[in-house]
Amino acid sequence: MNIILVSNRLSRAVTLGPRHLWLVAVFCALALLGSLTLASWATYNLTRSFGITLPSIPGVPASQQVQIDALAVRLGQMQAQLVRLDGLTRQVADRTGIDGQPFQSTVAAPQGGASSSLPARDLKLKELQALVGSADKRIEDAIDQYDLFNTILVQRKLNAFQAPANLPTEAGVRSSPYGWRLDPFNGRQTFHEGIDFVGDVGTPIMAASGGKVSRAEYHGEYGNMVEIDHGNGISSRYAHSSQLLVKEGDTVKTGQRIALLGSTGRSTGPHLHFEIRYKDVPQNPRYFLQLAKPATVNVAAD
Repeated sequence: MNIILVSNRLSRAVTLGPRHLWLVAVFCALALLGSLTLASWATYNLTRSFGITLPSIPGVPASQQVQIDALAVRLGQMQAQLVRLDGLTRQVADRTGIDGQPFQSTVAAPQGGASSSLPARDLKLKELQALVGSADKRIEDAIDQYDLFNTILVQRKLNAFQAPANLPTEAGVRSSPYGWRLDPFNGRQTFHEGIDFVGDVGTPIMAASGGKVSRAEYHGEYGNMVEIDHGNGISSRYAHSSQLLVKEGDTVKTGQRIALLGSTGRSTGPHLHFEIRYKDVPQNPRYFLQLAKPATVNVAAD
């Protein structure tokens, strides 16, 4: 196929053969591609300058790569936490005489078991993200516990053990333990951050250890509350009191009366809600109460 071009400006007719038409087609295609590229570049820079994010196309592998990169960052953080945990393991092992080598993260934990009769299934990306998040949280909790144990060991070595290890009240019966429970107000499962001791209104509440009163005030949920700072990040909290006997800034001794038992704040009846915190993270008070006088912790069954 030939195309003949005739014009008054041309001295003679121009004939375009198949080869010429192919070159013209290639030129037009390159021009169109260049225009599209220029338009894309201009659109990208324009949207970026105005802070506009273009929607991603479903199924594009780049979106999965973003999630993989996020997991890689999380994994790097977990590896750094494990290094810190290994350091704490060595410190605690040195102070207790326990061989810490089997507990190092570089030593693989033995695992095994027979093959399951249930069919295996592939792990989805969201499930993997959830597992990584759960492992990250468990490492953080382990680090907090190790920090606490290390602090207690140092205090004992210096003969300056100030952990709140004494019963805060003679009303030793416990109505609600530390941990997950059904909330008495809404019936939902919530985490109870302390121990509840049942008693009569006016029963004395004592400081579980010496320290400085950091809070002595009314709280919407804790009611009349006292909080004592025992140093080294350890504090104890006494809630729902009918009356406070100390004020913020007071220095108290172990066993000193600091409040009277009551039912103020978010409470269903007279009791003491007792908490122990390390770096403001709630700990199980029973661990501390057993440090000094395990036989005197008169509690009801869980």
